[in-house]
Amino acid sequence: MKKIFIVLSLFTFYVLRFTFYVSPVHAVISNPVITNGAVQATAPETYFNSVLQAVIAIFFIVGVIYFIWHIVFAGYHLIASEGDPKRWETAKNEIVYAFVGLFAIFSIFAIIKFVGTVLGITGLSNLTITWPTL
Repeated sequence: MKKIFIVLSLFTFYVLRFTFYVSPVHAVISNPVITNGAVQATAPETYFNSVLQAVIAIFFIVGVIYFIWHIVFAGYHLIASEGDPKRWETAKNEIVYAFVGLFAIFSIFAIIKFVGTVLGITGLSNLTITWPTL
C-alpha cells in the first residue's frame, strides 16, 4: 500500500509539474466601449470627454425612451377617454407635456454645447449625440 501511494504521488507530482509549466501569456485587454485606451490613459482630458459624452448620450437615450412611453400611454388615455371632455383634455395635456419634455432635453444639449463653445471647453464644444447602433 505504501508503494502504491509513493508511485501515485510521484506520478501526480510529475504530471502536475509539466502540466502547469507553461510560458506566461501576455494578453492585450481592450474595452470596446473605450476607444483609444492608451491615449486616454496618458491624457485624462480625453478620458473625461469620452465619459462625459457617454453619460450625456445615456441621458438622451433614456429621455427619448421616456418620451415614447408617455406618447403611447397618452394615446391610450386619449382612446380610453370615451368622449369624456375632462379625460380628453388630460390626455391631450399628456401629449403636450411629452413634447415639451423632448424639446427641453434637446434644448439642454444645445445650452451645454453653447456654454462649451463660449467658455472654450473643448469637451463640451465638441459634444455629439452618439445613438446606439447594432
